[in-house]
Amino acid sequence: MKINRRSGSFIEQLGLREDKPVHDANQAVFRDMLSLSKSRLAKSELDKLLQSIDQLGKELAKQRSWRAMMQYKERIRIFLEEVVKTGYGIKEKQGFDRRGRVKLYKIISELDDLMAQLAAEVLSEEKDELEILAKIGDIRGLLVNLYS
Repeated sequence: MKINRRSGSFIEQLGLREDKPVHDANQAVFRDMLSLSKSRLAKSELDKLLQSIDQLGKELAKQRSWRAMMQYKERIRIFLEEVVKTGYGIKEKQGFDRRGRVKLYKIISELDDLMAQLAAEVLSEEKDELEILAKIGDIRGLLVNLYS
């Protein structure tokens, strides 16, 4: 009669032992800290961009030039790219579909409409500064809504 030697314990043979690394909790904490740090950095960058958009909006209301309008529009484009890249609009606006993209697209289309109206008002000499400032305020509200 031949005796087979078994390696390992009885628990291992039955498959009841779970090999989980001890450092999983540490990795999760590190990932959370890294994610928090990235989101804080992204938020501070978005805050700076929003401040520069506010400044350009004030200049646009005073000057009403095509150059000021294009600078304002370019800064908003950069802001929207940052929002999409960091995922603020997608992550925090869930509820319309599984990915939350409907809300993001709705806000961006509203921004496009407001930018077109603002461009028309800047080109027409009849609009006063208050109407232009009102449009700029509406645009700012939509931008803040994207990442807050």
